[in-house]
Amino acid sequence: MHRITEITEIPYYSPPSVPPRPRPVPLPNPSTTIPSSSVANLPLLHIAVNFISVPPHLCISSNFFVRLLFVCSLLLRIPFVNAVESHPDVINGRRLPFNVILVLPAKESENDKFGLTMDKARPVIDIAVHDVIASGKMPANFINFTYHDSRYWEDALLAERWATVGVIDAYCRGQLDAILGFADSYSLATVTKVSAGFGAGVPVITTAGMTSIMGHQKTYPFLTRMQGSYRQMADSIFRLIAYCDSDDLGCKKSLGYKNLIFMYHDKRRAINRPQAAGEQHNEDLSSHCYFSLYAIKNFFTEKSSYFKEAWKLNTPSVPFDEELERTRDDVKSWLKLVSDRGNGSF
Repeated sequence: MHRITEITEIPYYSPPSVPPRPRPVPLPNPSTTIPSSSVANLPLLHIAVNFISVPPHLCISSNFFVRLLFVCSLLLRIPFVNAVESHPDVINGRRLPFNVILVLPAKESENDKFGLTMDKARPVIDIAVHDVIASGKMPANFINFTYHDSRYWEDALLAERWATVGVIDAYCRGQLDAILGFADSYSLATVTKVSAGFGAGVPVITTAGMTSIMGHQKTYPFLTRMQGSYRQMADSIFRLIAYCDSDDLGCKKSLGYKNLIFMYHDKRRAINRPQAAGEQHNEDLSSHCYFSLYAIKNFFTEKSSYFKEAWKLNTPSVPFDEELERTRDDVKSWLKLVSDRGNGSF
């Protein structure tokens, strides 16, 4: 057992010594589509991988990690077959093992609504590596996983700091070829921006990062998001309820609502948040609900001239903190506000 820092463990995996173990009950298997072009023609570090119907707590399926190992082989542009016939130490100028760091919190907490932890991911990765090597599709010395605690459970505001420190440390030691994981979008965003400047760039593969801003290729050039983004949700909502321009043939069956107001959880902008005193200011992070609304606003104003004008200044909304105590009268007053602004009655 080696150590990167006090918060990082680096177990080197040696599959031949690991006996077969019972499989956990898998979640619904994600479907994977690999481009039909040959591996030799794939641009290095740019792999198009589509995971369909992936649950938020994805990392409990060993088949998923088997597919990730396949992606790792594509990153080196080597065939993922008959790999056990030889055991080279260097492939295409890259010295093995292929080092992958997985960044996740070590413990569950209220900060992580999806419950993503290293303890849940580690056994599934071990099983996936064992299966791939046992089937002869990958040599035993091909890949090495490093597990780094983002400490998201300790402090959501500082998690991006510890996540970035771990990734930079691995790169400085020459043990960083790919990055997986992340339970929060802030850590993911910072690490993805920084790692894009490491050499020719380091690929980042995650089930998080559904915020629409992470679709910007210039800012996040090596990021692959396997669950898509909130923009896809915004598209569905737009086609279901939004008023559409007369020339939009894509939402003929929409309910045609014009007056929309959104009520959602967000500590940073909550109507019931405690007022800061003196020079103190609110450091709460934006919620998943806020990022969902951000995607809705962008999509609606992009697709409809009506919403582009109606939401020019802001999107009608009432954010509140669902984790703070509230009275019946508080909720009643919020609902009245929502009803009035939505042309309803209460």
